[in-house]
Amino acid sequence: MRILLLGALPCLLMAQAPTLTFDDILQRARTSPEQVRIEALLAERHRALSGTRGFLREGPSVGLAAGPRSNPAAPTTTDRTVEVDLPLFLAPGTQRRLEAALGHADPRLREAARIEAGYRLRQAYLDAWLGERLLQLREADLATVQAWLQAARARLEAGADPAFQVSLVEGELLRTQMEVDEARRQRLQTWAGLRALSEVPGVPVPLADPGVPALPSPEGLQARFEGGPLRKAIQSRLELDQQTLRHQEALAGSRWSLRGSHGREGEDRITKVGLAYRFGRPGEGAALRREVEANLQAGRRELEIAQLELEARFQSALARLQSTGPLPTFTGFETALLAVGLRLAEGRERPSEALPIRRQLLEAQMATLRRIHATHLLKAELEALTPGMNP
Repeated sequence: MRILLLGALPCLLMAQAPTLTFDDILQRARTSPEQVRIEALLAERHRALSGTRGFLREGPSVGLAAGPRSNPAAPTTTDRTVEVDLPLFLAPGTQRRLEAALGHADPRLREAARIEAGYRLRQAYLDAWLGERLLQLREADLATVQAWLQAARARLEAGADPAFQVSLVEGELLRTQMEVDEARRQRLQTWAGLRALSEVPGVPVPLADPGVPALPSPEGLQARFEGGPLRKAIQSRLELDQQTLRHQEALAGSRWSLRGSHGREGEDRITKVGLAYRFGRPGEGAALRREVEANLQAGRRELEIAQLELEARFQSALARLQSTGPLPTFTGFETALLAVGLRLAEGRERPSEALPIRRQLLEAQMATLRRIHATHLLKAELEALTPGMNP
C-alpha cells in the first residue's frame, strides 16, 4: 500500500493546485512574431500605395527663396520666390492592380497568421501537458523503486535473496533518478515554450487534461484544404508581391515632374509653370527590368515551395488520420504495479524479475500518453489546415 501512496503523491499535489485550461491560456495569448511580421509587411505595402495616390510619385517639394535687391535709383526691396515640384506617377493601372491585390491579401494574410499562431499555441500547451504528465510518472516511478529497494534489503538481511538482487535495484534507482532529472528539464523547457506564446506564470503550474480527441472523417478534407485560408494566403501573397514589384518598377521608371514658381522681383510679379524630365543613365532601364524579373522569379519560386510544403503537410496529416486507430485504453497501470510490488514484498518475485515488468508497465503508460498527445496534435493541425471541419 505504501508503494501506491508514494506513486500517487505527485498526482495528489497537482490536484490541489488550480489548473490552467487551454481557454485560460488562449485568453492570455501573446501576439506571435509571424503576426507582427505580417502587420509590418501590410503597413509597408499600404504606405507605398498611399505615397503614390493622386498621380504623384511622392509628396510635393516646396522651396522658398528671399533676398535683398539694391538699386541706387530706388529704395531697397526684397525679392521673394516660391517654387513647387510635383513628381508625377503616370501609371494608374499599376496603382489600381496593387490596390486590388492589397485589398485581397490584407484579410487573408492576417487570418492565416492568426490560425498559425493558434496552432502553435495549442502545440505548446499539449507539449507542456505531456511534459507535466511524464514528470509525474517519473517521480512516481522513483518512489516505487525506492520502496522496492527497502524490500530488497529486508530480504537480503533475512537471507532470502543474494546480494546482487539489491545491487540490481540500486542500479535501477540511479537510472531512475537520472530519468527524473531529464523529465524535469523537459518539463521546464516545454513550459518555457508555452510561456513564450502566452502570459502564463513563470513557474510551471498544473494544466487541465485536454480530454479525449475526436478526429474528423477524412471525407471532404481535401476540398476544405484547397479552399482554406492558409492556401489562399499563399496565393494572395504571391499576387501582392508581384504587383508590388511592378509598382516599384513603374515608380523607378517615372521621370516626369510638374514644376511651378511664383516670384516677386521689385514691382514685378512672375509666375511660371512647366515640366521637367529626368534622363536615365545608359543601361539603367534594362538593369531595372532584369532586377524586377529576377525578383519576380525568386518570389514566385519561394511561394511555390511554400505551397508544396503546405500540401505535403496536409498529406502527411491526412495519412496519419487514415492510419490512426482507436486510442489505447491502458487503465490498469497502478493496479498492475501494486500487484508486482506485493509479489516482490511477499517473496513471490525477485527484483531481477520485477524490475523488467515494472519498466514495461511504465513504458506502456508513457506510450499511452504520447499517443493521446500525438492525436491531439493531429486534430489541431487538421483544424488549422481545414477550418470548419466537423468531427
